[in-house]
Amino acid sequence: MQALATPADYCRSIAVSSPSESDLTIDYGFFDRGGDRLLILQSGIHGSEGETGSAVENFVLREYLPKLLAKHIDVLFIHSLNPWGFRHDRRTDEFNVNLNRNFVTSPGDYRKDNPYYDQLRSLFEPMAAVGNTLLEALRNHGRFLGEFSALGFDGQPITVGLNSGQYRHSNGLNYGGMAPAQQVSALKDILGPIVSRPYRKALFLDFHTGLGNAGELAIIKGIHPSESMTRELETMLGGHEADGIVIHSGSDQGFYPTIGDVIDFVPTLPAQRSGGPPNASENILAVTMEYGTMGLDLLSQLRTASRMVMENQAHFFGCTSPEVCAAVRKDSHELFSPSDPVWRTRVMREADLAFTDLVNQF
Repeated sequence: MQALATPADYCRSIAVSSPSESDLTIDYGFFDRGGDRLLILQSGIHGSEGETGSAVENFVLREYLPKLLAKHIDVLFIHSLNPWGFRHDRRTDEFNVNLNRNFVTSPGDYRKDNPYYDQLRSLFEPMAAVGNTLLEALRNHGRFLGEFSALGFDGQPITVGLNSGQYRHSNGLNYGGMAPAQQVSALKDILGPIVSRPYRKALFLDFHTGLGNAGELAIIKGIHPSESMTRELETMLGGHEADGIVIHSGSDQGFYPTIGDVIDFVPTLPAQRSGGPPNASENILAVTMEYGTMGLDLLSQLRTASRMVMENQAHFFGCTSPEVCAAVRKDSHELFSPSDPVWRTRVMREADLAFTDLVNQF
């Protein structure tokens, strides 16, 4: 990589303050060729998903950065936006905030209600130590199925309640916080000056794992994406369904819209810097790059939800033995960073396909 560097390039770190640790940083590198297009890769906003995102960033850095720069595309890498979560294998930050529910564009969103979460809170937050993981999983599956039946087999309350984000229960799942986390100002400092340049277009890729069919790369659009750039993205990457790359929106079956998602925040940065209302730029498209791990069938969704519930439960209420907590951590790690070599090979193959098209067509 040294041969690629120029005086305009830089690698920097932003310290993340912590009451318990002193060496947490968000690291980023910008390769600036004065190009007319910008590509941004970000990983680790959910700490436990950072391993795969880091692997893809490293792959692109080694295999595709020279090709992108040769096409006059400037490239920014942002590594581990949530370093505490990455270190401790949690999706959240140190304060249990899901940072991908914290990037709101209106301060009032920090007071936004999620009535489905409130209604089903006892399902999502068992307030007791975790016992035998197999028995706990079976109990959770039964409770979820019972609620599903009681709701008239309408899965929306459970899906939206569990996943969309909530701002009342600080020990709960997908808690979005009460105010901007320090990563919000950090991302503004890193990204704001760059996306405010007169690029013809910019593409922001936020890497995740978990949601979707196992081994499939779901490219998920935000709430109000740029229409012209969405069409361009669909032209570039929309022909790879047979290869395991599928474009989705949050309203598609098995997926869900979220509050405070970074992909809805990033396109508003130029307007925020100019002091105007947080309107999204038509020249910036931000998407989630989500590698599925379990699946979208009912059993897979039950297993995913149960593991998330138990991980949060163990964090706040502990376990009946150290062995149980170790099993909870292992199951949670496998949910977001599968050890299966076939799955890992698919991740790299799909990244290779996607970036081949980006180099040739972006």
